[in-house]
Amino acid sequence: MRHDRPMDRATPARVALVGAALALLTTGCSAGAVTTASPARVSAAGPGAASTLVPVAAGDGHGVRVAIVGDSLTAGGGRLLSDGLDADTWMTYAQGDGVEYVGGWARGGSTVEQQAAAVQPVADVDVLVLMSGTNDVRTGVPFSAARASYESIVDTVSAREVVVAAIPPYARDPSAAARYERDLERWVATTDHVFVDPWRTVRAGEAWTPGASVDGIHPTTAGYERLGRSLRETILDVGADPEVLRADEGPLEGTPDGAAPGSVDGGS
Repeated sequence: MRHDRPMDRATPARVALVGAALALLTTGCSAGAVTTASPARVSAAGPGAASTLVPVAAGDGHGVRVAIVGDSLTAGGGRLLSDGLDADTWMTYAQGDGVEYVGGWARGGSTVEQQAAAVQPVADVDVLVLMSGTNDVRTGVPFSAARASYESIVDTVSAREVVVAAIPPYARDPSAAARYERDLERWVATTDHVFVDPWRTVRAGEAWTPGASVDGIHPTTAGYERLGRSLRETILDVGADPEVLRADEGPLEGTPDGAAPGSVDGGS
């Protein structure tokens, strides 16, 4: 798989790279009530500041309708997506002008299994962005055990297209995070989904580049903005022509030439 394109655009490949799940604080993200979120509010305040809530960008009925599912990266500073979008929620920067946020579910600290149990159907979704996995790494859940939950989320939301995001570096166990991501990518290659990773320019091997993360797990607010704008490009590309992002350029890394994608049962 090629890794030579800028991070801000999806790389054409059977599995295009852009996305990333960064979840939880060093002790894990705080839990909250299981809630299905609908388009709500955007906080214009930065982290730690009093929230000034403004309406979510109004859709005109002609944009790509997007649902999102994930953990603290997707939930934002409020820890629950239903609390509203804020400065540390990537969708804040992805929505509007052709991208219409229509709901989903996210909670800080949640595993993929918990997300699958909580998410509800969302009507008429063009693109689902599923960004999760760091809490699985934190709790020792291998991808092989989480795969059915990913599939359940996809089935429940029933979007026309699915974007699955890579997880970012995880300072507490970098090798486990890298292993989970490889297995996640290999699974996506067996499906019709698109795999994306916008964190390539903030990775230094299996670690964050200096200054890119506030805690070795989450990005800075500027990082959330960059993530949102990058995912926006992917959403628009997938909504317009998903086959462009699924163009087959050869086997995945770690997959023998000519062979089927590698097993995802290796876990951690």
